[in-house]
Amino acid sequence: MNWNYIVLSLAFAFFVMCPRMAGMCAVISRAGGVNPYLIAILGGIIAVPLITLMVFLTIRFGVGVAIVAAVLTDILSAIATGAFRLRYGIEVALIAIFIWIGVVVANKLSYFIEKIVTRFFLR
Repeated sequence: MNWNYIVLSLAFAFFVMCPRMAGMCAVISRAGGVNPYLIAILGGIIAVPLITLMVFLTIRFGVGVAIVAAVLTDILSAIATGAFRLRYGIEVALIAIFIWIGVVVANKLSYFIEKIVTRFFLR
């Protein structure tokens, strides 16, 4: 067995485990009056093909398309729970714009900082 798959999958699992998802699970469960742990398990299983789709979109079409897909799934989630409001849609769109800007700026800025650190500190 290739241990790289295990180690890298574990690293990915740590990225997936985030406070936003836990918080959304709690909110959705509370809104529906259901067990949050069961929602977390079933939602996690349902999310596997969606995460795979997101990876495909990112690799094939780039971060911009993946962010648009994420916005659409956020809106679908709000519609499914009956919590969608126009203001929510606007907030999600604005957050997506800031994420896209952050991805672009982080990429360029980290390259710039790496060049400076390498040039002045790691000779």
